[in-house]
Amino acid sequence: MGMEQYYRKVQDKVMVQRDVINALLKDPRIIGDYYEAIVRDSVRESVPSSFAVGRGVVLADDGRASKECDIIIYNTVEYGPLFSSGDIVVVSPESVRCVIQVKGTVNQDNLNDAIQSLVSVDQLRSGIWKFIVGFKTNVEYQMLVELCAQSKCVNGVFVFSSNYKQEKEDISLQMQKLIGVLKSITAPRMYQTNDAGKYLTLEVSGRDAFNGVPFPE
Repeated sequence: MGMEQYYRKVQDKVMVQRDVINALLKDPRIIGDYYEAIVRDSVRESVPSSFAVGRGVVLADDGRASKECDIIIYNTVEYGPLFSSGDIVVVSPESVRCVIQVKGTVNQDNLNDAIQSLVSVDQLRSGIWKFIVGFKTNVEYQMLVELCAQSKCVNGVFVFSSNYKQEKEDISLQMQKLIGVLKSITAPRMYQTNDAGKYLTLEVSGRDAFNGVPFPE
């Protein structure tokens, strides 16, 4: 099995899990929690053991706190969480490598909510990588990319399916791109040398190299 087939199967598994949750549950808040758990498990399998994955808040020494983050990837070798209970954590900005906000269907309203959550993290330490992950979008993907770039905060946006037929194939391997970026930014050689830049990363183009869209000046 080639890597492309492997990532397609991983993405198919994620979408099947989503469909099962939708069939069993009706409360959108509970469904949202399960969506986060599905992505969190996939992220946890993708990063090395020197990092932990949880949900919670980033808290600075001066008492400033981020909004609640759906997924936090933080360094456990050099730092420990300030508080931990199951998957719920409070962590320092210095320990955080990446924060991810998860949405079921990404639209312009909840996209802004996700961006504001990531802005609250960026205000604590700008070097943290900040991603948005959605199971589906009803916004054209190119527009989604442009809106995230205009925020001058989001470093990656990945969605697994689209309402737009002409772009479904273009975004069909978003899981591969997401995992590729996560593996790159959590590799040991990267942790001290490559903080999030002023661009939106779409995929890894080579060792320590990314293709993306620069934030507008």
